[in-house]
Amino acid sequence: MTDFPIRPGFWNVPLWGEIGVYVLGIAAVVLLISGVLRNRRLWLRSDKPAPKTNITARSLSLIKTIFLQKKIRETGAGRMHTVLAWGFFLLFCGTALATLDWDVGHLVFGQQFLQGTTYLVYKFVLDMAGIAVLITLALGAMRRWRAGSTLPGDRRFAIAYVSLAFIVITGYFVEAIRLAVTMPAWAVYSPVGNALAKGLLAIGMTEPGLLSLHTWIWVIHGLAALTFIAAIPLTYYAHLYRTPTNLFRLDEKPAGKIKKIEDIEEQETFGISSFDQFTAEDRMAFDACTECGRCNDVCPALRAGTPLKPREVIVKLRDRLHAEEKLANGDTLPELAGIVTRDELWSCTTCGACARACPAGISLPEMIVNMRRHLAIEQGEFPDGVAMTLENVASVGNPWGLDPYERMDWAEGLEVPVAEAGVEYDLLYWVGCAASYDRRARKIARAMVKILHAAGVNFAVMAEERCHGEFARRMGEEYLYQTAAAENIENFAQYSFKRILTACPHCFNTLKNEYPDFEGFGYTVVSHTEFIDEMMKAGRLPTIERTLDKVVYHDPCYLARINGVTEAPRHVLKAAVGELVQPIECGEKTFCCGAGGGQMWTDRRPEEGKKPANIIRLHDLRQTGANDIAVACPHCLTMLDSARALDNTAEDVKIRDIAEIVADALPND
Repeated sequence: MTDFPIRPGFWNVPLWGEIGVYVLGIAAVVLLISGVLRNRRLWLRSDKPAPKTNITARSLSLIKTIFLQKKIRETGAGRMHTVLAWGFFLLFCGTALATLDWDVGHLVFGQQFLQGTTYLVYKFVLDMAGIAVLITLALGAMRRWRAGSTLPGDRRFAIAYVSLAFIVITGYFVEAIRLAVTMPAWAVYSPVGNALAKGLLAIGMTEPGLLSLHTWIWVIHGLAALTFIAAIPLTYYAHLYRTPTNLFRLDEKPAGKIKKIEDIEEQETFGISSFDQFTAEDRMAFDACTECGRCNDVCPALRAGTPLKPREVIVKLRDRLHAEEKLANGDTLPELAGIVTRDELWSCTTCGACARACPAGISLPEMIVNMRRHLAIEQGEFPDGVAMTLENVASVGNPWGLDPYERMDWAEGLEVPVAEAGVEYDLLYWVGCAASYDRRARKIARAMVKILHAAGVNFAVMAEERCHGEFARRMGEEYLYQTAAAENIENFAQYSFKRILTACPHCFNTLKNEYPDFEGFGYTVVSHTEFIDEMMKAGRLPTIERTLDKVVYHDPCYLARINGVTEAPRHVLKAAVGELVQPIECGEKTFCCGAGGGQMWTDRRPEEGKKPANIIRLHDLRQTGANDIAVACPHCLTMLDSARALDNTAEDVKIRDIAEIVADALPND
């Protein structure tokens, strides 16, 4: 019996085994590196990735993301993955420490550091890590292969689960046999190995038999572990390096921002029409997918029964990427149009839910817009209803095709100053097309004017205001968008003001995040919910009366998820209503009303038996028990109002913008 705890190096391992493990270990690492480099060459067949700045900050952020796994832990399956990842990491660290303990500590310095209390803690932690890995693998397998599961369950995943479990189990048996033969006093610190050792002795195994079995299992365990390492680039576990690589290369830009086509007048092609037009960053993103399905779980288009399934789109693109490796002479690869269908492209609401949920940092909406650009600009192809809307924007500056001279009709009877050159204003109120022309949405603009007057704000509106073209851009019509942007920026330059106020999240996002790409635009932009909250906190609004008892707030995607504005609207509503309740999907995890990405202007009808996104969302909001719904977007207002009109049980439901709720609660004098 061994009384002093110390890690035995190569216990019962023949000399050929000691030599073999180093030779095969080096070979495994070489094969691993070779596979990673081959993968990298596949990414770079398109072009070199854009150089990244602030490498230190990116590296620290990546390390934090990997170890904390904050986004991954948002779901039960994600928390299970975190346990698996940490267990796997601890087992890897245990192997590395064992190597250092023997090769450096023993052979170089003649003194092992894995001894005494350190070794006991080391053994206990590794035993627990192995159990954690096995339990999470079992739970993951049950989840993946249960009846009705939508997760892929092909042999790639079976091999991944079985291989890792096999390595852990054989490792336990290597430990158990050593404990059964040596019977150390500290065996209890290896609870799993100790239990297995007692079992081996209980079935009557003798020392010679145990020693022989140990050699065989040690060899099998070692070969399995080294094969696992060498094969990482060829298996599902390739995400161990592919996903971090993609996270590291992500651009530092606002969520959902669409890249501008520079010098658009000089371009001969637009968007992406063939696979080889995807950038190195795009190809890295395809490869980073772990197929977890979180994008599918949150996609409003999928839930509404459209053909779009985000995970399947990325997987198809990834498979096409790797088909290049297997291309033989004379073979041809499928065209992009045969990989991603037009129906899939036109179904996206660009709400960003998939991108926010993706632990690999894949932004599918940006890729979809790039593919739409080819269809829109080069082929002139749009979903039914959109072409006419785009023509309206081009000809008269608004989607409805109404007379631009009627744009200020919403202000009839109100004191609304119109901006004049040479006059300084604190605020330029950008009204937006919806609040200018849509009869229901006009109430938002009128409410904002009441709030601005009540707060004593020096403001004005711009008579030359026209559609900023955001929906056109996300439908792929970049040329129309840039034309609109240039015209608006030229008009802004005529006036002097400190900030721009918007009451539409699409206007807010476009002016705040995308117009700065154009020369001449450097203005500060504030959303109306933030502005009202600011006025309340500054005491510039009179005390308001709580006119509503119970209200549920619907977060607009482009305000909450894309721009992170979630607290300001809640602060405002808590001051204006009796009780504010939350739907299950809220804040940055809000569910799209279905209007984004130009969908509001399409004539798309849901598949038989499916409900459109706005009806799904209305139902979710009503599940809170509130009949008063607060919104902060005119498009959400329109979509939810349309859903209410189709629901015979929703006659008592009232849907109002936050500005309307606050304005109604202000004194009338």
